[in-house]
Amino acid sequence: MWSKKNYSNLRLASSKKSLTKYLSQFGDLEIQLISSNIKKISEYEKKIYGGVSKFFYVRDVIIGFKKKPIIYARSITELHNSKRLIYLLKKLNNRSLGSILFSQNYIRSEFKYSKSKQMQFATEKLKKINVELDKLLVLRQSFFTNKKEKILLFEGFLENAQNYDE
Repeated sequence: MWSKKNYSNLRLASSKKSLTKYLSQFGDLEIQLISSNIKKISEYEKKIYGGVSKFFYVRDVIIGFKKKPIIYARSITELHNSKRLIYLLKKLNNRSLGSILFSQNYIRSEFKYSKSKQMQFATEKLKKINVELDKLLVLRQSFFTNKKEKILLFEGFLENAQNYDE
């Protein structure tokens, strides 16, 4: 289901740089906060994360321009990772996760990609915000780590991302 091979010809999906910083050059980029709270995650997500906790801090956002969603992003971290990290994530509101990750010493893993449209966490969230699942081009996952802190980031690139490809 997950592979190191990028299943799309979308160069943006293989960029290790801050996507929000890159996309901001095209206008007033909006980060729409869908949810940001403590919750249980699916067994599937827990397996990918490698966590043992029962509850995680999860943040879901849509990144895009007015009425043009470009990226669906879901970040997950275990509660016991760091009180500081959880505090910073809670304070983000409608700001970019990259404002934390790229300004501090977080190291990003290699990407894994999936073309599957059967990812339950993505399908539920996209339906809630009226984004059709067939608009999802590719999903990628990566980890950001800094000492004991670890964030799993899923990013779903939607059809509109093609208009802003590098």
